[in-house]
Amino acid sequence: MKVFVIDFSKESSLLGICSQNGNVVESEQMDGALAYRKSAEFMPDIIVVNYAAKPSHGRLTAKKIKERKRTSAIPVYFVDGDERENLKIAAIGKAISSQDFSKMITKS
Repeated sequence: MKVFVIDFSKESSLLGICSQNGNVVESEQMDGALAYRKSAEFMPDIIVVNYAAKPSHGRLTAKKIKERKRTSAIPVYFVDGDERENLKIAAIGKAISSQDFSKMITKS
């Protein structure tokens, strides 16, 4: 599976989780505009956003990716957001805990 990770945290545990089971992983950890461009080049099967670090940046980047016709059908998972932030992403993707995401990604 091809996985694109958007993670603006200093330590990206999501990269390790996503790299399991032979998944092909691409990521962006610094710049939302660059994540937007890279997601179209990579064309992943899923997009994973670390929603615990800079949730507004991750949400805006994912929203722009979903608005682009070419990438609009790619599922987006927001990992480890707090309850208030999770309510803001219902139209963009799915909120999920890192534990549940880890179980899901290792099954694929």
